[in-house]
Amino acid sequence: MTTYITEAHEKRIRGQIISVVNLTPSFREDQKIAVKKVIEQQLYEIFCKYVSSKA
Repeated sequence: MTTYITEAHEKRIRGQIISVVNLTPSFREDQKIAVKKVIEQQLYEIFCKYVSSKA
């Protein structure tokens, strides 16, 4: 099971308090590297599609 790092922020806007909670997965170093590679590959594929449609 993945654990998460929680960040909570509150901001008062027009008299109301808005809460934003950010959950970030806590990965081991090898998992971080694997996730980064997958994201880079997906972004590269999107970039290639964008460039080929502009040419």
